[in-house]
Amino acid sequence: MRILCIGSNSANALGLPCPPLTQAATDGAAAITLSAPEGIVETLRRSQYDLVVIQAPSPETRLIRHIRNSRLSTPILVIVTTTTPALTAEALALGADDCVLTTMDPIELLARLRAVVRRAGGHDSQTLHIGRLSVDVATRQICVDGKLVPLTPKEYDLVELLSLRKNQFLNKEAVLDSLYSGGDEPHGKVIDVMICKIRKKMRTFDISEPFLTLWRTGYRLNESAFTLTAAIMNTNQAPPHASRESSIPIRSGINIISP
Repeated sequence: MRILCIGSNSANALGLPCPPLTQAATDGAAAITLSAPEGIVETLRRSQYDLVVIQAPSPETRLIRHIRNSRLSTPILVIVTTTTPALTAEALALGADDCVLTTMDPIELLARLRAVVRRAGGHDSQTLHIGRLSVDVATRQICVDGKLVPLTPKEYDLVELLSLRKNQFLNKEAVLDSLYSGGDEPHGKVIDVMICKIRKKMRTFDISEPFLTLWRTGYRLNESAFTLTAAIMNTNQAPPHASRESSIPIRSGINIISP
């Protein structure tokens, strides 16, 4: 999960994340990029973020209005020191997806972050259903036709990410940031290797092409591959030849990135 954290006042101009957000990001393996409000629209148009977090003493309606008037659909969660029902209602009406206090427990904050991102991707529960594919975010398990697909933790993270952003091509930079949280990122070739390994595992479930590749752009989940029609067509085809694939050591970590 890639989070753009914004401060709205001079005392917090770089949007330094509050302790609950830092802990939630660590627990949820999220990459936080710090930003001042200036140029925020250009930043969101230039890079792919799953979520914008606005930190302010009270709901910052001006910044929310600016983002939404720019026709950007990136989800927005507001973290405030204090608020009133009227101010919270105004922030939500202007386009914020949630508004919480800085005193919120990191466990609940992480759940809210995930829920906002999930809803933005068109999913209404912790289990993402895409045709024959189901992704259980709570148990971190992926199934095809109810049968468990044996994935490594990073392979699961990749499939979950592409499932949540199923309508978008994600470039390698965005994928690496999401999977490795801005810390010790391996070479981008690791993503190609993981894609190959997942493809091989999916073929045993008659999923011939789970991902679409756009040269110099990235990868996207291939929804049509998980439809029942695709399964019927695959039964009439010879299984593809499995090629040898090398593996590259993968390291994980989290780091808060300055702009």
